[in-house]
Amino acid sequence: MNRLFCLGVAFLFTSFVGICQSATYRLWAEAPTIEQEATSIWRTINDIEFLQQHGYTINLPEHPLINSLLEKSKNGHFGNEDFPVIYSIVEDLYDEENYKAAIQKVNAEIPLLDNLINTLDDSRKDWDWNFNRFKQYHVTFTLYGTGGSYDPDAGRITMLTNKTGGFMRYENPANTIIHEIVHMGIEHLIQKYKVPHPEKERIVDRFVVLMFGKELKEYKVQNMGNTEIDELLAQRSDLQTLPAVIQQVSGD
Repeated sequence: MNRLFCLGVAFLFTSFVGICQSATYRLWAEAPTIEQEATSIWRTINDIEFLQQHGYTINLPEHPLINSLLEKSKNGHFGNEDFPVIYSIVEDLYDEENYKAAIQKVNAEIPLLDNLINTLDDSRKDWDWNFNRFKQYHVTFTLYGTGGSYDPDAGRITMLTNKTGGFMRYENPANTIIHEIVHMGIEHLIQKYKVPHPEKERIVDRFVVLMFGKELKEYKVQNMGNTEIDELLAQRSDLQTLPAVIQQVSGD
């Protein structure tokens, strides 16, 4: 099956998108399950103080029980026992149709994303460190939480969207997807050197700009982290010794 045909099938038959893309591309997208949406809400409430401290925009269902759970989390009493309550809320709200526009937008960018992922693979041979990669990257969506998240153990990316397929920060979802792929690729270094969250974000942003600034012209470095990182990651060749740069940032 050639790529053009595969992409066309993905647009016309959303329910078969995973099968079509998995045969050809490194990345594929699908709607979340009720459990995944409930998990997004649970994690957001669990991390509410951290998210507010770092200025994240937070999206949660408008429901009286959500407000009580937020208070419970801030008081240190929120936990796994609250998940069934959240699940029941999502069960009443869930509609798979709400994710179709977002899936179509990501599908349109899959050829570009596949090329960028291949560029990462080709570049690894010039680096003195290992960029963690996956045979396939799985993109799913959420109507709740913050802009995006990643699972560095599974190669899974979760993107915040809305019912019309809008995304935070960027109109083109390729920007956020590559950002999360880079997060997963360097997470082992971030953990090893205990890099603070703002610096982690700036390192990832500089990485994306250096690798893909020409292809992702809309991509911008967030106003987070020590700006000295920009001098340490000033040109693409600086990525060859990224662990040394990260060590300088962490002071370890």
